[in-house]
Amino acid sequence: MTKTQFDIEWVRLSDADLIDRFAGVTMWRANGQRAPHKPLLILWSLARLQRGESRLVPYSELDGPFRKLLRDFGPSRKSYHPEYPFWHLQSDGLWVIPERAALDRDLSKRSRQNNPPKSILIREHAHGGFPGTLETRLRTEPQLVNRIAQRILDDNFPTSVHQDLLGAVGMPWVQVTTRRPRDPGFRGMILRIYEHRCAVCGWDAMLDNTDLALEAAHVRWHAADGSDTADNGLCLCTFHHKAFDRGAIGLTDDRRILVSQHVRGSYGLEEMLLRYVGEKVRRPQPGEALPATPNIRWHHREVFREPARSVPG
Repeated sequence: MTKTQFDIEWVRLSDADLIDRFAGVTMWRANGQRAPHKPLLILWSLARLQRGESRLVPYSELDGPFRKLLRDFGPSRKSYHPEYPFWHLQSDGLWVIPERAALDRDLSKRSRQNNPPKSILIREHAHGGFPGTLETRLRTEPQLVNRIAQRILDDNFPTSVHQDLLGAVGMPWVQVTTRRPRDPGFRGMILRIYEHRCAVCGWDAMLDNTDLALEAAHVRWHAADGSDTADNGLCLCTFHHKAFDRGAIGLTDDRRILVSQHVRGSYGLEEMLLRYVGEKVRRPQPGEALPATPNIRWHHREVFREPARSVPG
């Protein structure tokens, strides 16, 4: 495709087709593992455009803040590689690196390596960003940017962390909606079988005849193909739902509560989290399904922030 053809494409695409292009980026997948690197880079870059910053960002400036974003909102890993999405997003046609020719020459000298290491990206002063005419369209259609961001959030992250993530990338004004349909009966079922009590702390407050700050949490995220079934749900208060979805707490195979060593603080930490380390989550009513082991293991591998604190005593 020539540059002229490539540029014309962004003008001709309908809003829906353009949103689909962003949502359809290729992502590495294996055994249910999360790889939100490209979606996070897209969100981070969309926020830059909304703030009026330059289209192309030097890799040297991206590495630090994006590494933190991967650490805070991606799965827990021994190491993080911002250079991977920075390079591979090019294959989706949504990202350009003007220094690519020099980087390709360096890659040709490296056997069995399909992306430049961080040191080479910095040495070659590599810059990356959206193609020029795509950038122009996005800058002139801020509501389209909002819709793209919403789609990426809905497809990759639970709603409980959307606002945290938008704040982290510097785009807190996006109107968050849930695109993917959910079973409308899931919440009622989970609250009923757990007798309207948080499975961690037992919170069961009501405002008149309405549950107050109680939610139905997915163990394996809905955005990661988790089912709307009893064996993938927990009734949690708002605080413990957020802590669960951020990986501050998790579960063992026998459904004991884990708390990440990365959690720190003073006021309320003991009362809200540490006192529950090693305790079992509350069981649902007799005859109802407990959270299934495969779902618990998915959450532990893809969400929980290892290592876990030791059980007291």
